[in-house]
Amino acid sequence: MVFIDFFIACAALMAAYIARFEGGIPGQHFRQLLVLLPAIAIIRVMVNWRLGLYRVVWRYMALRDALQVLISIGAVSLVLALVRFTLYQAADFLMMSFGIIFIDMCLCAFGMVAVRFLPRIIEERRAHKVRGGELALIIGATDTGTTIAREALKNDELEINPIGFIDDNPERRDMKVHGIPILGTRGNLVDVIRKMGATEVIVADSALSSKEVWEVLDKCSETGARVRTAAQPFQLRSKRSTGGQQSKTSLREIRIEDILNRQPIPPSLTMDDLADVYRGDCIMVTGAGGSIGSELCRQLAQLEPSQLILVERDETNLFEIGRELSKSFGPIVVQMLADITDEEHMDAIFKKHKPDSVFHAAAYKHVPLMEKFPMHAVHNNIGGTRNVAMLADKYQSKRFVLVSTDKAVRPTSIMGATKRIAEMTVRELASKSDVDFSCVRFGNVLGSRGSVVGIFRDQIRKGGPVTVTHRDATRYFMTIPEAANLVIQAGTLGGNGDVFMLDMGAPVRILDLAKQMIRLSGASEDTVEIKITGIRPGEKLFEELQADNETMANTKLRKVMHAKVDTSPFDVEQFLEKLVFVKNNNPKGLRDAIKDLQIGYHSGPGEGAGADLKV
Repeated sequence: MVFIDFFIACAALMAAYIARFEGGIPGQHFRQLLVLLPAIAIIRVMVNWRLGLYRVVWRYMALRDALQVLISIGAVSLVLALVRFTLYQAADFLMMSFGIIFIDMCLCAFGMVAVRFLPRIIEERRAHKVRGGELALIIGATDTGTTIAREALKNDELEINPIGFIDDNPERRDMKVHGIPILGTRGNLVDVIRKMGATEVIVADSALSSKEVWEVLDKCSETGARVRTAAQPFQLRSKRSTGGQQSKTSLREIRIEDILNRQPIPPSLTMDDLADVYRGDCIMVTGAGGSIGSELCRQLAQLEPSQLILVERDETNLFEIGRELSKSFGPIVVQMLADITDEEHMDAIFKKHKPDSVFHAAAYKHVPLMEKFPMHAVHNNIGGTRNVAMLADKYQSKRFVLVSTDKAVRPTSIMGATKRIAEMTVRELASKSDVDFSCVRFGNVLGSRGSVVGIFRDQIRKGGPVTVTHRDATRYFMTIPEAANLVIQAGTLGGNGDVFMLDMGAPVRILDLAKQMIRLSGASEDTVEIKITGIRPGEKLFEELQADNETMANTKLRKVMHAKVDTSPFDVEQFLEKLVFVKNNNPKGLRDAIKDLQIGYHSGPGEGAGADLKV
């Protein structure tokens, strides 16, 4: 490329002289040309080298690279013009006319940019020839859509032959992107699929609502075309997690999570904003191996903490999340195999690491199981929370965030009741502590262990039946990454035991969810039966976001509400002492004691089932 640039610089200057003098270069100017030609060509090559233009792979020439070429050419031409203006009396050979300088600059710019774009043009023309792979239509001529098209044209291994875009912007109709035509809108998707013989449709428009995605699925089912979507990392993550590089777009099948997910709303705080809050902190996450706890760890690790303490009592879960994070974040990740109810061991961990921020996600969460073993729920969810919160106060942490649940509102289950009492424990401790204690409630998360989505997916895979507890049962859903990110954001609000509620969107009827998942699997209700089994112990027909004595207020963060709750004094020590009689295996006595707290608890069906071990 150096020799090519040298040749272009020489040819451009010669052509400029010929053009300026209309083919007949006077003798004086011809001698000037002989003197300046090699000097100017060498200077242009040296400036190109100094700007790093010879370290670029020109097959992947981009506009910013072309701009660098133009800067180099313009800089040399500007110097020539200044020399002509200021030093022309020093020697006759410096008397270049401004016309020659301008023509030379234009010809150099055209030649050097053109020769660099040529490999890319040849490659793209080759890619547009007859290709194998699926004939694909891409919905959305967006950044994601055009990236998919460009990668497909370059990489035959993707086995995708993009034959057109579908875009709802009427101004783009009949236009081309990367040489690929925009063939129509979603309104005539079926006609375009049949006309072009497309065998695959790729949804690349993130602005489509759940209803619109379903419409695409329905239309594609009429034609038999496969539907995939762009799988991208959670949008709030910064480049910090990928070493400054954006993750490449990949494709996957559409999942129920895509259909149930709410419309994307920009977060109030980016990951860089959050890093300004948590950078340098020693951060502890309890329940670090669980669904929410592990995602909290993934996102918190990106915020440049001094240490990330993973507290988990399940050795396999701790090993997996520790191994995953250690690959990217190295020595800041500290694994602690510990039980939050073990006061002595937890005290030793706090004493050694003195965490600045504590995210308490450890809890028993499975409703029917806790109905069978209510004392275990009390011991872990209340006693464990009290233990970790008191240690945060003892060792002067800056903030403590309790991960709670919407089942704590007017609870009908032991699990919900114990989480409500855990909130009360945190609020009571906050009233006499300098630590910023807060609680964050939210509903079901998609893809968590034991979630209804995972259960349905497994049942459908086995051919059914898909079991639904009640025709009218509804639940709120949120993705794990979004929930974890909002918990981290809520932790910046501080507070005196404040309770925050995440915006869960609209509730989803579980029966409809089952039907949608069956459709997504390619089956039908004729082949996969849906069976109504009845409400399980402790379950509700529908979840509630606030109790009668609670009011919701906006915070400065989008999707995070402030729940103003009853702040009556609560003595957790006295309450736990009151439960001493349950050592005699009296689950009903435990439920009566919880009812006496007047938190709206009323036991659901199946109470008293099962036995417990110890307090």
